[in-house]
Amino acid sequence: MLIRAMALGLMRRDRIALALTVLVGVFICGPLRAVGQQASLSSPSPADTGDTANATVQKYLIKGTTEAQLGDYEEAILYFETALDRAPNTPILLEALANAHHAQDDEATALFYARKALSNSADRAYYHRRLAELQCQAGQPEAALQTYQDLVDRFPADTSAYRALAELQAMLDRPSAALDAYGRLLEHTSRAPVSVYRKMLPLHRRLGNLDGIERTLRALLNRRPNNPEYRRRLGNHYASTDRPGVALDLLAPLAEQRPDDTALQQRVNALYRRTGRTADARSSPPDSADLSTVSVDALVQRAASAYDEATAPSSGIDSTRLQAAETLLDRALDRAPTHVDALSLRARLLDEQSAPAQAAQVLERALEANPRVPDRWARAASAHLSAHDYDAAASVAEEGLLLFPGHTPLVRTAAVAQLHSGAPKQALDHFHDALEQQDDPAPAPDDAAVLRAGMGLAYTHLDRPQDADDTLEQALTLAPDHPRVLRHYAYSLALRQTQLDRALELARRAVDRASSDPLAHDTLGWVYLQRDNP
Repeated sequence: MLIRAMALGLMRRDRIALALTVLVGVFICGPLRAVGQQASLSSPSPADTGDTANATVQKYLIKGTTEAQLGDYEEAILYFETALDRAPNTPILLEALANAHHAQDDEATALFYARKALSNSADRAYYHRRLAELQCQAGQPEAALQTYQDLVDRFPADTSAYRALAELQAMLDRPSAALDAYGRLLEHTSRAPVSVYRKMLPLHRRLGNLDGIERTLRALLNRRPNNPEYRRRLGNHYASTDRPGVALDLLAPLAEQRPDDTALQQRVNALYRRTGRTADARSSPPDSADLSTVSVDALVQRAASAYDEATAPSSGIDSTRLQAAETLLDRALDRAPTHVDALSLRARLLDEQSAPAQAAQVLERALEANPRVPDRWARAASAHLSAHDYDAAASVAEEGLLLFPGHTPLVRTAAVAQLHSGAPKQALDHFHDALEQQDDPAPAPDDAAVLRAGMGLAYTHLDRPQDADDTLEQALTLAPDHPRVLRHYAYSLALRQTQLDRALELARRAVDRASSDPLAHDTLGWVYLQRDNP
């Protein structure tokens, strides 16, 4: 319960963390120029919206934001109300009141003031967005949908509004409506972010829209022509829709670049046979026994037995039995390329061979055949993570969460993947979710510490040093000797070029406790580099 209370306290502080930014705007940019910045780190700042520059109003606004930063929202509300008495209907003051009441979990009053702020500044897209955000957080998604719809009707070129509308429709399990919103976004931009197409792909899959899947994969490949995964997915799509020739044109060059990718070689061999291009076909290694009359399921069962015997803890790894399991799986997948159990076992074999990238690819093939197993989504995302393909890990994890919201392994994998792929805000959201999912009343301290350490690193990348320090200190208190906590804290300090002596001490402790972990050594080297190059 203590850890959960700490998490909720941090979340409350997040809502008002930009109050100091507002004060900077007041003092540097002029009276009340920084309208609305206390709402959200990611929200753009509307321009000055009224004649609120008199010194008295400034004084009360500054005092209110200071009290809010200190966590005394009741006092902050008194100051904001006093300022509003002197400058009625001023959007910045109405919004400040909305945010303060929201921080107190008084959603009804927060929405009241947010609506008033919008009614007095309807020509500003920001206030539409902020009201919609508060409506979502208050559990009023339908009202938020209407607000976003009003926003795009009034500002048809606001692509961020279409994106927010699409994401909300997807959250409400309305893939068709979400795709409509994404389609309108594409109409209003000549170059949409790649992440938009990534989010469209699982929506098309849920609808079984083969044309939409193809268009989206083609767009992804056009935008990222050097990404082999998009080429592979499009090739697999062509193969599954009975277009082996086109599939082979895409996959054969990729197979030449990846001679050790067993799954890809098998797929290409099968395509050569389907297209009749026997001159280029590569035959599978012969078996010592005739297995042509054995069913695919039986082959997979034999392979599973061989794998279990090869990896039995009592006897160590038996490479001969592993090879036998691989041969049986080759036969099974040659006859049934989308056999899910065979693909899943193939991924385990690749894990044993320390080939996480290939394991991830095989698991994605299994997901294409049967996307209804959440643990398989988590395995695929985790395999991409182990291969340091953080973008792919994040994409698979987020796609899995669309189908299985709140699935704990997916939430945690998404948090780590988003952190490493340069999306700290999304990572922070997932870390918060993971903390909320911990068992009550007493989650394991090490587990909670690792999650908090990840949160601290996310705060660091979001340029929120105080939140980073607070969260990392909490993690260190929970698990003072955990290597990941130590190196995350050291990395955060080095990244900010602060307390480098302490960062060095933490990094050394991480190496002492995990001497075989290359990441611990990398962090120590990074700290030394920062000390030598202040």
